[in-house]
Amino acid sequence: MDGATLREQYRRANQYRELAFVSRPYLGSPGAPAQAETNVSNLWAHLNGGFLMGYEYTHWWEESLALRQAAVLGDWSWLNKVRITGPDASRFMDWISVKSVARQKVGQTLFTPMVSEHGRIAIEGLTLKLDEEEYLFTQSGAQFWLAEVKSRTSMKVELEDVTPDYTCFALQGPRSREVLEEVTGESFTDLRFSHWRRLELFGTEVIVQRQGVTGELGYELLMHTGTGRAHELWRAVRTAGAPYGLRELGFKAQLIGHTESNMPTVIRDFLPDRFPREKLPRFARLWSTEADLAAIDHALTEHLATPAELGWGYTVDLDHDFLGRDALVAEADAGGPARLFRGLRWNAEDMGRLFADQFLDVDAPAPPDLPWGQFRMSYLATYHEGAAVGWASALTYSPTLRAMISHARLDRSVAPGDEVEVAYHATGAGPQRRIRATVTTPPFIPNLRRDPLSPAE
Repeated sequence: MDGATLREQYRRANQYRELAFVSRPYLGSPGAPAQAETNVSNLWAHLNGGFLMGYEYTHWWEESLALRQAAVLGDWSWLNKVRITGPDASRFMDWISVKSVARQKVGQTLFTPMVSEHGRIAIEGLTLKLDEEEYLFTQSGAQFWLAEVKSRTSMKVELEDVTPDYTCFALQGPRSREVLEEVTGESFTDLRFSHWRRLELFGTEVIVQRQGVTGELGYELLMHTGTGRAHELWRAVRTAGAPYGLRELGFKAQLIGHTESNMPTVIRDFLPDRFPREKLPRFARLWSTEADLAAIDHALTEHLATPAELGWGYTVDLDHDFLGRDALVAEADAGGPARLFRGLRWNAEDMGRLFADQFLDVDAPAPPDLPWGQFRMSYLATYHEGAAVGWASALTYSPTLRAMISHARLDRSVAPGDEVEVAYHATGAGPQRRIRATVTTPPFIPNLRRDPLSPAE
């Protein structure tokens, strides 16, 4: 598919108010021709950005283990990408992000959470500085939030949704550098974490940036799609990675790594504060059934979170002016957020009993799928010594840890090592069961993504 055709298909696929499968098509990602050769599940998942992605290439637990033991190749091309240009591009990005871009250099990537005027996360993602007064911001919903903030200012800045113009193939794992060097014929020992460089593959420009959302050494490959050769890149990485144990990472296993590395993820761990309050239930309905939503007995605003509450306080630069700064200053002056981001390791005995009870004549909630959740909205009330202390989220089974694990936002009084109880339920209105869990300090698995690869780092 050439660039013009892909852009038109993408435009139609993102007309969210149009009738799906009639006026609004679904289409494969730029890597789909190669992915179709190995997606043995024959299932394709869809989020936004108009792109389908393979659900399970081999077996989800093998794909998850390969992330920690060898390497995986996953497709995040569906993430929205917005190009920001104009004489006020730097000033705009500095205003919109809690992380100042004033010192960002061309060739560098910054993690840039953005908050509402209330100081709650509206969106978070990566900002690449492509040139002076030219940036690329990647995250779901980027095209909507950046346009909303721009409408409140008089800054001279241009925004362009370039989602269909780039792939986002993620190569992650301890052997990822070796695989990348096999494909490119270049050394990457000098590419530092959160930096990128350009090269050419298959006659097409590719931006290679070093990232590691899973906590492992990793890279993201942003290839221009106009030449229609992105599927050749996917196939080349798969072929080069085979001797190293690389597996393609399907959507079913994709977010296990997020929980293992304790990376907060929108919807799974918190709701974004970028809608009028009255529209929040309509957004939540996209990720929850009507019955589950109706069974929620608390305000959804409970799941709006500040950067510090999610463990991202280190990104907040209070030495520059930005949208929501006053709210974050007030939070800091009050001693920080009331809740902190933690991990939970769920009790193996309790989980074993839950699964065993599926074969007995007892009243028990259905067990979680393995893995469970993906982007389904589920916040489970959590208790310590009989008192409600917060919410568990992003529940999954980790083949690496051989345990059920989750994230949690817990009152500051709850410390690592404490035992809590999670009110687990498979549906909002169904039976519940208290499952014991031990509070842990993130991350579950050591974070290796920043480890130096050369003596110069």
